[in-house]
Amino acid sequence: MLVNDCNIVGVIDWAGAAYGDPRYDVALAIRPKQNAFDNERDREIFYNGYGKLRITDEEYSYYEDGIYNFF
Repeated sequence: MLVNDCNIVGVIDWAGAAYGDPRYDVALAIRPKQNAFDNERDREIFYNGYGKLRITDEEYSYYEDGIYNFF
């Protein structure tokens, strides 16, 4: 569940979940959405909470501008 100010604002659907490259998941999580991830501060907040893998701008571009275009 996605929470903002103690309110549930979204649900992540795990249908079709499978083992894969975690960079793909991070790129999907941080791509711009309405009122989210439209600035660097949002990414920093995500990474601070996530506490694991940070992807480079090049890796983000590979997934966002490359592989995502196939789906």
